[in-house]
Amino acid sequence: MSVSGILPVNKPEGLRSTDCVQKIRSILGRSLKVGHGGTLDSTASGLLVILVGQATRLSNFVMELPKVYEAEVALGRGTTTDDASGETTERAPWGHVTDSALDSALCAFFGWRMQRPPAVSAVHVGGERAHAIARSGRSVLPEAKPVCFLDIARLTPLDENGRVRFRVSCRRGTYVRSFARDLGGLLGTAAHLSGLIRLSSGPFSADKAKPAAELFEMTREELAAEMIPTPALRRIFPSYEADRGAYEKLSHGQKVSLLGLKRRLPHLAQPLRGRVIVASEKIFSICAEARRGGSWELAPEVNILIEGDGE
Repeated sequence: MSVSGILPVNKPEGLRSTDCVQKIRSILGRSLKVGHGGTLDSTASGLLVILVGQATRLSNFVMELPKVYEAEVALGRGTTTDDASGETTERAPWGHVTDSALDSALCAFFGWRMQRPPAVSAVHVGGERAHAIARSGRSVLPEAKPVCFLDIARLTPLDENGRVRFRVSCRRGTYVRSFARDLGGLLGTAAHLSGLIRLSSGPFSADKAKPAAELFEMTREELAAEMIPTPALRRIFPSYEADRGAYEKLSHGQKVSLLGLKRRLPHLAQPLRGRVIVASEKIFSICAEARRGGSWELAPEVNILIEGDGE
């Protein structure tokens, strides 16, 4: 039996994303492709989207989905990793910080802004991973990159230990650890991320995902039954039906005209930026939109031919 699909996992703190992927692969079969739709630090918990079989081709697609986190920020101490796992780099008083000051500082983060990733992170610096450079004892300062915060809301008052929790909604490439560090700087103190839970990625949520420990105890057949099949995404994201003509063109990597395609309704998730899904029982295609004259054409970027009946 060919296994393919999307497996939402509720990952505990202390488990690495790569270890979670390897454990799932060991159950499903070593020859099967297994990946993820965006790593989650071992110090964080919550949603990890595992991709299996042909669904691994959706990696960039899933990574582009907006993420929502619950983040705890601790004021008064900066660290080498910008979270609680790192060594202390500085201590600073924070008694002057109020809830009102916190709310005002959040305004500086909304929308697109430049953000410097943590020194201990997976970004490349001179052809090497920043974390490899940092852990070798060499100095590293990753280049700032554009990131987007869709929304940030304070969830709790600042407590007597200088800790406060936020709900953070952001796009791909955003480091919540860097948000904590930069928030401290804006408030005239030091800060680090003391806790992080990924609540959701697009329409996938941690509260609907089974705990990793429970999934790890399943058989291959049980695990396969937990997966969301790729064609089911047609019911989640805005999409168009691929009729026979569209299927023939898309399956050969050719563009199709948007004119005449039937829109599938309803859907649960927000539209994708600059992308359209065209799918049927035989194909799942993520297409880029391009204007041609007075109409629109759709160029396939990811094509997945569905085995069996697709549903």
